[in-house]
Amino acid sequence: MAKPIGSTPIFSLFVMFSLLYSGSSQTIPNERKTWCIANPLASNSALAANIEYICSQLDCGSINPKGPCFEPNSRMHHASFAMNLYYQANDRHLADCNFINSGLVSLIDPSYGNCSFHSGGGLADEEPSETWCVAKPGTSDELLQLNINFACNLVDCNATHSGGVCYYPATLINHASYAMNLYYQITGRKKSNCNFRETSLIVSSDPSYGNCSYPCFTVQ
Repeated sequence: MAKPIGSTPIFSLFVMFSLLYSGSSQTIPNERKTWCIANPLASNSALAANIEYICSQLDCGSINPKGPCFEPNSRMHHASFAMNLYYQANDRHLADCNFINSGLVSLIDPSYGNCSFHSGGGLADEEPSETWCVAKPGTSDELLQLNINFACNLVDCNATHSGGVCYYPATLINHASYAMNLYYQITGRKKSNCNFRETSLIVSSDPSYGNCSYPCFTVQ
């Protein structure tokens, strides 16, 4: 069973997930396939707590060494797999993909290769009125940097520069997600503009945090 490095005090876990369960019990319409992924802005400590909590209840063998979802061996990816497992097992309630704002509901399947992210429900014809574009957990640093280079040649990425409101967490996946979303929004939120060599996901949960706002523009 996958376990994070280090441990989280029992009291902290109790407080964390008590807050989680106080969220909405609203469900995604049954006809829509949805998945739960880790927010690219989530801290390693939050992701570690999510993995520890979920994998104490559910079978996370797929993200163990030699499991089909072990690679890429990153906490962001392993947390996404575990969080989706929990979200699906609990009938896809929105509150079950919150994890103290460290989860996002994805409208695109994060599965790859032999690693399958299960989802209940069917495919929907229409997108929600508000969507954002984020980097797919597990994307290589090389591809994330290519996405940043491409998007930031076309949009203003100053918010992710040192001293900017979205600089922290200072990770490539955070900076890439901000740039990719800005490009997606400015170009009219077309699905094709949130592809980035299949390294991105369209989500219906707002990835914004603190003073860092991920814009969502109205599509005419």
